[in-house]
Amino acid sequence: MLGFQALLNSRTPAEIHNVILDLREFSTPDELPARRMKDVRLSSRAFAESVSDAVVRVRVFDTQYADGALFNELLDLLHIQIQCINSGVLIRAGVAIGDVHVGLNGKGPIFGPAMVRAYQIESEEAMYPRIVVDEAAYRLFLADSRLHNENHDPEEEAGYVNGLLRVGEDGTRYIDYLAAGEGEFDDFANYLQFMERHADLLRRNLGTTHRPNVHRKYVWLARWPVSSEYARSGGAMANTVA
Repeated sequence: MLGFQALLNSRTPAEIHNVILDLREFSTPDELPARRMKDVRLSSRAFAESVSDAVVRVRVFDTQYADGALFNELLDLLHIQIQCINSGVLIRAGVAIGDVHVGLNGKGPIFGPAMVRAYQIESEEAMYPRIVVDEAAYRLFLADSRLHNENHDPEEEAGYVNGLLRVGEDGTRYIDYLAAGEGEFDDFANYLQFMERHADLLRRNLGTTHRPNVHRKYVWLARWPVSSEYARSGGAMANTVA
C-alpha cells in the first residue's frame, strides 16, 4: 500500500483500521469456501490471507475444468485496484506462477516459492503503484494450456490477457487499470467519475508528499497514459497534475 507509513503518522488508529479492513474486503475472493479438497480442483479459485497492509492471494489452476485462471486472477486484481483507488488507496503487487501451499481445503497457511517470487516482485521490481506480472509467469501462460480457458484457442486467450496489460518503458508487464478498467463500469459516466477520483488522489498527494522516493512514484503515476476514449471525453486527465 503506497503511503502506509504516512498513514501511520497522519491518521488515527480507527482510520487506519478501516483502511486495512477495506483492503482485506476488496482482496477477499467472493467464492464460497471449499468444503472438500476436491472442490478446490474443479475450477480455478482464489484464496487470500492478510497481515497488516499486505494481502497474499493464491489461485489454483491445475483443475478439472480450465477456465482461464490467469485472466480471471488479473481481472480480479484489476477490480481490486479500482476499489482501492475509489477508497483513496494505491497498491503495488507482484504476480508469479509456481508451487505454493494453501493448506487443507485452502485455509492456509500460505507459503512456497511462488509466494516468495511474488513478494520479490512487489518489494524490489514493481517500484511504482502497479501490479506487475512476472515475465517467466507470462511465458508460462503462453505455453501452458492449463492457464487458458479451454473454450478459447491460444491466440484468443492471449488477446484477453494482453487486453488487461501494459508494457512499460522498462519492459515491465503490469495491469493497465486506467485503460482496461473502462469496460468494467456499467456506463461511461461511472468510469469518468473513477478517473476524476484518481486525478484528485494524485493532485492531493503530489501537493502534500515531501519524501522524494514517494513523490517520485506519484509523478510516475501521473504520467500514465489513459484510454483514447477518456481523452476524447474532455475529462480531467491524470497526467495534467504532473
